[in-house]
Amino acid sequence: MNIQKEKTGPCEYTLTIEVEPERLQKPLREAAQRLNRRRPIPGFRPGKAPYAMAERIYGKDLIYEEMLYQVGNEWYQEALEQSQLEPYAQGQMEIVQLEPLTLKISVPVQPEVTLGDYHSIRVEPKAVEVQPAEIDEALAQIQESHAIWVPVEHAVVTGNQVLIDAIGTTADGKPVEQKDLTLEVSEDITPSGFGQNLVGMRPGESKEFDVEYPADFRDPSLAGKRVHFQVTVKTVKEKELPPLDDALAQSAGSFGTLAELRTYIEQELRKRKEEEARDAALEEALDALVEQATLEYPTIAVEREIDAMIKSRADNLIQQGFTLEGYLQIIGKTLPQLRAELRPQAEKRIKRGLVLSKFAEAEGITVEEQEIDQEVNRLSEPFGQRAEAVKTALSAERPLRSIANDVRRRKALERLLAIATGRGMVQADNERDQKSAELAMKAEETDNEKSPTGGGA
Repeated sequence: MNIQKEKTGPCEYTLTIEVEPERLQKPLREAAQRLNRRRPIPGFRPGKAPYAMAERIYGKDLIYEEMLYQVGNEWYQEALEQSQLEPYAQGQMEIVQLEPLTLKISVPVQPEVTLGDYHSIRVEPKAVEVQPAEIDEALAQIQESHAIWVPVEHAVVTGNQVLIDAIGTTADGKPVEQKDLTLEVSEDITPSGFGQNLVGMRPGESKEFDVEYPADFRDPSLAGKRVHFQVTVKTVKEKELPPLDDALAQSAGSFGTLAELRTYIEQELRKRKEEEARDAALEEALDALVEQATLEYPTIAVEREIDAMIKSRADNLIQQGFTLEGYLQIIGKTLPQLRAELRPQAEKRIKRGLVLSKFAEAEGITVEEQEIDQEVNRLSEPFGQRAEAVKTALSAERPLRSIANDVRRRKALERLLAIATGRGMVQADNERDQKSAELAMKAEETDNEKSPTGGGA
């Protein structure tokens, strides 16, 4: 085959292939016979019609397409070998002309990444501080979680809890009835205005008012409709917070005093802030690593990433009882619009993944079998009695490969952060010192063995 190679885009080549006529005779006749067996020609046994007859009945185009279906992959592999291309994904083959047979193959190839001077990257995690007001806010939330609702006789105010009967009718006569409905009164109750109309009502009091449901309300039969309600307030309760004392601390966990609880909250807030500062520093270092690098990747890499993101979203929606199609209707977007919206994020993920993988390669980061086993155990442990079944599922080839990639990525990120914060230099110095000490010890042992008195009792 005569092959011409041309780069037509980032990590994309077009191969123009001219196939010698002598290579076509046998595969063309076999293609015509296969077509003839599937679509017999009157007067001939299936598969026995002369080639000229088959060409006249089926047409050249169909016979050539049938031939490529059979031998196209073989020619494709041969073309890749001759052109020395390593494909990223399956190339697309098309017939340009029949005589002489000329084919074109678009081949996306492996991404190319060149790292910059990543040892020069410097970031510093932000110093963290826990303010007393933050501890007070956390204590207030604990108070809220331990609050109780106490019956009162006064009129409803915002923040009260009410038990009501609500009987309504839409403009077209449809009844809307909810009895023994418990609500916490606020302006956020749907439909708008319902909560405000409850304010000022007393236990045992009834009131009539109109409200309008939003057009996107979850119940289509009420969406956009005006409803006339008659509401009766049966009980009114207000929230009673427990005092901030040792008893609250003891009910919140294994704390003896309020002071112990405050100390615990401060430690947890500090830990969370330190993790956030570390994550922010890592994001900065990763952005710098990508910024320094030069890289190329085929457009199909981005399309695949978008496919993966959409599948992940669809799976999450299914777990919540929704479908991707229904979700798109709710947000008022088409699938192409969603793909366009996800493209910048997909490109960022592709760049980060490629550069971090190259960094791991440059740093010699590998994953041991023991590390994979530990990760499998960690992932399966929360499933309790089903842990062994989950562990078995995760031990299949594809999940194990994904787990190994995740572990390698985490190790690469740890290494990057160590370099960017300067800890990597100290670690490298320590490793060199340890290696020098080991070499010196071995040299000393060798000298002792050569000494006339070495090794004697």
